[in-house]
Amino acid sequence: MNVEQQTRQTSSDPGKEFPFAPSDYVLHLLTVISLYRDSTLDSRLRPLGLNVGRYRAMAVLNRFGACTMTEVSSFTGVDRTTLTRVADQLVASGWAERMSEAKDRRQVLLCLTGPGREILDEAIKVIIEVNASLLENVAEEDQRLAARTLMRMVDNVAPNKRSRDGIIHFSREGLDQDKA
Repeated sequence: MNVEQQTRQTSSDPGKEFPFAPSDYVLHLLTVISLYRDSTLDSRLRPLGLNVGRYRAMAVLNRFGACTMTEVSSFTGVDRTTLTRVADQLVASGWAERMSEAKDRRQVLLCLTGPGREILDEAIKVIIEVNASLLENVAEEDQRLAARTLMRMVDNVAPNKRSRDGIIHFSREGLDQDKA
């Protein structure tokens, strides 16, 4: 038996409903959905001068106000190096600005500007349309079940309770600043 045949045998669905084990298939589908959604969003946001990364950073700033780069990174799932580039682009576009607090000049905060809020309002319309299309014919009950399932999965992968709570509740209070 070759390696390909062995791999297929180790990940098979005993119920024959899916092409491989549900535990593998769920994660495969999440990855594919995320990639296709991001690709669609990138093409739909491009006329606004945005991409998914810039939109996500702006959405975090809109929700929480001025944020540290660590906070933006934690909520967007974007690594700090990439996020620095995103922040540079937002600042260059006039959609965000960097500032520091008087008590700690080393701590740089990023915040949206008025023009940033305006472009974000346009982007949100695109996001709503794409999400509605993605969830078309998926009953709200099924969406809620999927969300609850994903919350349990986050609970399994989050490094600690504070991080888990920050992700699940999309709240600053749950963020683990030390791990971000």
